[in-house]
Amino acid sequence: MRLLTDKPIIKAFRIKTANDMKTAEQSTADYILLDSGAGTGMVFDWSLVKSIRKPYFLAGGLDTRNAADVVKVLHPFAVDVSSGIESNGVKGRIKMAAFVAAVRKEDRM
Repeated sequence: MRLLTDKPIIKAFRIKTANDMKTAEQSTADYILLDSGAGTGMVFDWSLVKSIRKPYFLAGGLDTRNAADVVKVLHPFAVDVSSGIESNGVKGRIKMAAFVAAVRKEDRM
């Protein structure tokens, strides 16, 4: 899927069903980003991800409370967080540091 760049291509997919996962896994992008929706802050059914073989970024509803578990159980290539580290719409330094620490701790195990 190289077009005009030598950089990896990442394609985002909204996951609601097993069919959505099948479509994502068949993508020719180098990586896929699996998300619940456009900034909803909600998780999707992560059991749909367990059999995926393609490297993926996981997004949607991640925060300091679930980051360690999702890395430990699903082993995504990367995680994407936004509203999960915000308070009143502003990213918080303490929440961001806690999120990164949780991911790094589980990634080393």
